[in-house]
Amino acid sequence: MSRLLPREAVVVEEAPSHRPALQAHLPIRDWGGFYTMASGGLGYSLPAAVGIALAHPGRRIAAIIGDGSMMYSIQALWTAAQRVLPLTVIVVNNSGYGAMRSFSRVMGAEGVPGIDLPGLDFVTLAQGMGCPGLRVDDPGLLTDALSAALRNEGPMLVEVAVDAAIPTLYHKS
Repeated sequence: MSRLLPREAVVVEEAPSHRPALQAHLPIRDWGGFYTMASGGLGYSLPAAVGIALAHPGRRIAAIIGDGSMMYSIQALWTAAQRVLPLTVIVVNNSGYGAMRSFSRVMGAEGVPGIDLPGLDFVTLAQGMGCPGLRVDDPGLLTDALSAALRNEGPMLVEVAVDAAIPTLYHKS
């Protein structure tokens, strides 16, 4: 992603279970070039990305959002499609709330309901709102899919299937 993004692109991130990897590999290039959520609130990033795109006409916005976070405000894709915003939405789909999976382990809670989100099809959901999309199951196809989405004049969603296993994000003290 860091090699493909235009220099002036703005990144909006809300993928808590993948944040450490993203921050290790995706440089923050400029002041105002990176936005993220705070304090565990979910659903911020997609509407924020739309707002940033509206505030900066013509500037490419890349929103990297976990599947759980995406479900809070997916309807913002409709606005992006109606306004033909230069927005690339990457949905990191681990079939659930990965951060909550990790946190529940630390708390010793087993079988927490509502953490797993199997069977969501973000490409179909996006298409239903007028936003084209691609699903990537093979890592070898990721670069081509991201390149296509970043070249698209308007919004485009790329759903990236990742392993549901998560690293330890939270540790017992």
